[in-house]
Amino acid sequence: MDTEQIIQILDSPTVARKWFTSLGLQDMRQAHDAITAIAESGMTLDLVAVVGEQLEAALSNTAKPDQALKFLASFTTLSRNPIALGSLWERDLDALPTLLIMFSASNQIAELLIQDPEGYDLLRMTDGQPVDRTILIDEIRTEVLQLAGDPDISRQLERIRNRELLRIAYGDLVINQSADVIANQASILCEALLQSAVELASHKAIRKHQLDLKSAEELFFSVIALGGLAGHQLSYGATLKVFLIYQPNDSQWDEQIYTNILNDAIGFLTLPNGVKLLDIDLSFQLSAQNVSGCTHINDAIRFLDFSGRTWQRQELINARPIAGDQRLGHRFLQHMEKWIYRRYLNRADITGIKAQKRRLHRWEDADQLDVVHASGGIHEINFVVQFLQLINGANFPSIRVRGTLSAIYQLHKAGLLSQEESNVLRDAYLELKRIHHRIQILHDVGTTTIPSTQQAQSALAQSLGYTGPETVNTLINDTTHRLQVSQQILERLLELSFDDDQDTEPEVDLILDPEPSEEMLDEVLSKHNFNDANSSYQYLMDLATERIPFLSTRRCRHFLAMIAPRLLEAISQTPDPDMTLANLSTVSDSLGGKGVLWELFEVNPATLNLYVKLCSNSPYLITILTSYPGMIDELLDCLILDHLPTKKSLRRVMNELVKGAQIEGQELIDVILAFKHAQHLRVGVREILGKDSLADSHKSLSDIIEVSLQEIANEHFHLLVEKHGEPIVEQGEMAGEPASLTLVGLGKLGGQEPNFHSDVDILFLYDGAGNTRPTNRQHKTRPTSNHHFFNELAKRILQSSTRTRPHGRLFDMDSKLRATHQHAPLAISIDDYEDYLKNEKIPLWQTMGLCKARVIVGTDQAQQRVAGIIANRIGKVDANADLQSQMVQARLDSESGATDRNLKRFQGGTMDVEYIVQFLQLLHGDNTAIQRPGTVQALESLREQKLLEEDDATALIKSYIFLRRVESGLRLMDTTHRHDLPEKALELEKLASLLGYESPQSLVTVCRRYRQANRQRFNKIFSRS
Repeated sequence: MDTEQIIQILDSPTVARKWFTSLGLQDMRQAHDAITAIAESGMTLDLVAVVGEQLEAALSNTAKPDQALKFLASFTTLSRNPIALGSLWERDLDALPTLLIMFSASNQIAELLIQDPEGYDLLRMTDGQPVDRTILIDEIRTEVLQLAGDPDISRQLERIRNRELLRIAYGDLVINQSADVIANQASILCEALLQSAVELASHKAIRKHQLDLKSAEELFFSVIALGGLAGHQLSYGATLKVFLIYQPNDSQWDEQIYTNILNDAIGFLTLPNGVKLLDIDLSFQLSAQNVSGCTHINDAIRFLDFSGRTWQRQELINARPIAGDQRLGHRFLQHMEKWIYRRYLNRADITGIKAQKRRLHRWEDADQLDVVHASGGIHEINFVVQFLQLINGANFPSIRVRGTLSAIYQLHKAGLLSQEESNVLRDAYLELKRIHHRIQILHDVGTTTIPSTQQAQSALAQSLGYTGPETVNTLINDTTHRLQVSQQILERLLELSFDDDQDTEPEVDLILDPEPSEEMLDEVLSKHNFNDANSSYQYLMDLATERIPFLSTRRCRHFLAMIAPRLLEAISQTPDPDMTLANLSTVSDSLGGKGVLWELFEVNPATLNLYVKLCSNSPYLITILTSYPGMIDELLDCLILDHLPTKKSLRRVMNELVKGAQIEGQELIDVILAFKHAQHLRVGVREILGKDSLADSHKSLSDIIEVSLQEIANEHFHLLVEKHGEPIVEQGEMAGEPASLTLVGLGKLGGQEPNFHSDVDILFLYDGAGNTRPTNRQHKTRPTSNHHFFNELAKRILQSSTRTRPHGRLFDMDSKLRATHQHAPLAISIDDYEDYLKNEKIPLWQTMGLCKARVIVGTDQAQQRVAGIIANRIGKVDANADLQSQMVQARLDSESGATDRNLKRFQGGTMDVEYIVQFLQLLHGDNTAIQRPGTVQALESLREQKLLEEDDATALIKSYIFLRRVESGLRLMDTTHRHDLPEKALELEKLASLLGYESPQSLVTVCRRYRQANRQRFNKIFSRS
C-alpha cells in the first residue's frame, strides 16, 4: 500500500468502505475515525501506509477487528512519538500484529497498554517470557520497599501489578504459553505483591510502636496461603485465601498488632476509591471466636485438633507460607501433617468429604459449558485429586505435594492413578484451564462459562486457535468431550474410594428419600414405637432442614441420615418417643446449626444419647434452650467439656458478660438471668450424664447463686454510692473505715446444697452504724445514714432478684425474712445481730437455721466475725429435754399436708435427715468440728467425732444423697410439685428413665425403703438423746 491509497481511503467513503470490509470490519464510521486519527497523530503518510499494509495482513485474523483498530488508534494518538512508533512497526513486522492481538482480546489489557505505553516496550523486551519465582519476587519486593514513603503506595502497587499482568497476558495470547505456566506466573505475581504489602505493613507497625531491633524481632508471624495461590495455580483475578498465625516471644504483643499488620497490608492493596488490587479472603477459621484472620499458633493447633473439620484438612493440603517468618509457617504445617493425613478414615471423615462436595461445589447445577463448576470441571478435578491425597497421604508420603498437576503425577507414580486416568485428568485440567484463562481475558475475570452468543463464541474459538468454518462447533464439542471424559474418570475414582459393602439401612433411605411412601413410613417408624408416623416424619424433615439461610440444608440432611438409625433407636427407648422427637425438633430449631450437632453425634455417639435423654426427660433444660435461641455453642460446651464450672471460672464469665452488657446497653438483670440459665444448662447436662457427685453439682449451683448475688450487690452498691456517698463506720474498731454489706445464706444455699429451683434465703447485715460521705467533692450527693443506705441496698437486691422478666425471675427469695424478728428492718448491723443472738429466747426455727448459716458475700473480716457470732450462739444452746421435744414436734408439724409421694416433708423424707443433723449439732454445740452447714459434710463430721454411729451415718448419707438426686431429677422435669413423685404413670416413667431405673416401680420401691429406714433412725436417735 502506498500513500495515494491511504489518501483515497481518507477522502473517499466508497473506497474506505470497500477496504474496511476486506479487513473484516463492521463499524464503518468507527473504522474511518480510527484511520483518520492515526493519520492525524503526527505519523507521516508513508508510515501510515505501512500501518495500512500490515492491517491488511493481520486485522482480519483477530477475534475482534473493530475493537483492535479502535484501540490501535487511541494507542497511536496518545503515543509520545508517533513517528518513532510507526518506524518501529516498519522495522519489526511482528510488533503491530502483536498489538492487534492484545487489543482484540481484552478491553482491560488495551486500556492498560494505552495508559502505560512503556509497558509496550517492556513486552517487546521480555517477549512475555516467564520469570523465575525467586527473581520476580525479589524484583517486586525491592521495587515496592523503595516506595515505602510514597503516600500513594497503592497506585504504585497497581502500576507494578498491571505491568506484570500485561507480561503474563502477552505470554498467554501471543506466545501461547501453556495454562500451567500462566497460572504459575499469576500466582507468583500475587504472592510477590502480598508479601511486599505485608512487609510494608510490618515496617509501619514497627514505626508506629517505636520498636527497637529486639522488639521488632519479636513480631513473629507467618502468612499462610491456601487454595490456588498455595498450589501455584491461580487464574486471573482469583481470590487469595490466606490466614496469619503468630507466636510472639514477648507476651506484650497481642493479637491486635498482627491484625493491624494484616489489615494494613490489605489497605496497601486497596486503591483510594475502594477497588481491590487483590481479592483477599480471610475466612479460614482457626478459632471458635476469632474472625480477624489472625490466630496464635497454639490456639490454631488446638482448634484444629479439637474442632477441625474434614474440609479444613483438605484445604490445608496445598497450604504454604508466603510472607512473614517462613520457619514458623513450615513448623505449623509440619505439626498439622499428622492431623491432615490420618492413617485411618472413619465414616464421619468419608461422609464429611461427600457433604463438602455437595456444599462447596455446584457441579450438578452448573451450566454444562462452565469449565470451572460443571461436572468434570476444574473445581471437581481439584477436589477429587485433593481427596485422593487426603485418604492416601498417610500411606504414601510422596503424594503430599502442592498443586493439582504435581499431585496427579505423584498419584500415578504411586500407582493410585492409572496411565489413562493420569493422562485424561492432566490434559482436561490444562485445556479447561487454558479456556478459562482466555474467557477471563475476553470477558471478565469472574466469568467461568463459554459465552452463549455466536459472535462471542466465535471470538473465543479464534483466540484459542480454532480455524475453519466450524470453529464454534468444534470448540463446543471439544470442551463438552473434555468435561464428559473427565467426569467419567472422577466418578469412577469416587466410587472406588467410597466403596463399602455395607447395606444402606432403611432409616437412612427415609431421610434421603424426597417422597417416601406411606408403607415406608409405617414400616420404619412403627418399629421405633412412634404412634403418629406422619407427624414423626415431618419432625424428622424439620431436623434435616437448616433454618439459617447461609447454612447448608443438604449437608444437614446428609449428616442426619448418617445418624438416623442410632437416633431413632435411642428415641424409641424413651417413655414417649413421639414427644421426644417433637421436643428434639423444637430444641434443634432454637439452637440453629443442626448440621454441626448431627456431625458431632456421628463421631461421638454418647452425645447423641445425652441429647435424646435431655429432650425426653428434662423440660427445664428444654425451656432454657428454647428461651435463648442460638445456644448451640453453650450446648456443645456442655456435651464436650469434661468438668463443672468453678467459682473462679464463673466469676470470669460473669465479668465478660457484664462488660459486654455495658457496651451493648443491656440490663444487668437480664445478663445475670441468661448467665444463670446457661450455667444451669451445663450443670443439668452433667447431672443427666451422672458425671459428678451430688455434692459437686450442688456446690456449682450454690456458686452460681453466689456469683449472681455478688454482681447484683456490687452494681447497686455503686449506684447508691453515687447517690448518697460512701457509707463509713463511725464507732468501734472499724471507726473511719468504709462499711460493707454482708450476705448470710441460710437453708440449702447456706449448706451449699441447693437444687435448680431452691429458695434463696438471705440475711442482710452491714459492718456498723454511721453515715455516708461524698467520694467526689465535685459530685453532688445526698448524705444518709448507714442504716438507710444498706436497707435501700437490700431492698434493691431483693427487687432485682425476684422481679419477673420475659425469661422468668432470677431467684425465689422471701422478702419477709429478717435477721431478728418479723418486723425488723431488712438490713441490720452486725453489732445488732450479735446482741440479738445473745438473747436466750430466740425462736427454735432461727436457732436451727443457724446450723446451716454461711456468709456468701462479705469481707474476710466480716465473714470471720459473723461465723464466730453464729458459732457462739450454737455453743450456748441449752441442750435439755425441751430441745428434743420441740424439734420432734416441729418435724411432725412440717408433715402436715404432705402426701406419701413427698420426698421432703413426709415421714422419712430429707427433712428427717436434716433434723437429725441439726439436733445433734445443737446438742453438742460446743464441738466446733461438727458445725458444718452442709448436711452430708455434717454427717461425716458427726461420724468422725463418734457422735453418730457408723452404720447410722453411712445409711443417712446414702439415703440423703439418693433422695436429693431424685429431687434433682424432678427439678429437671420441672414438675409442678417440687418434691413429690409424679402421680401420672408416664411422668413417673420419665423420672425413672432420667435416673437410670428400668421401671418406675423399682424407683418407687427404693424411695419407700430409704424413707422407712430414715424414720426408724429418726425415732431411734431422738428417743435415745
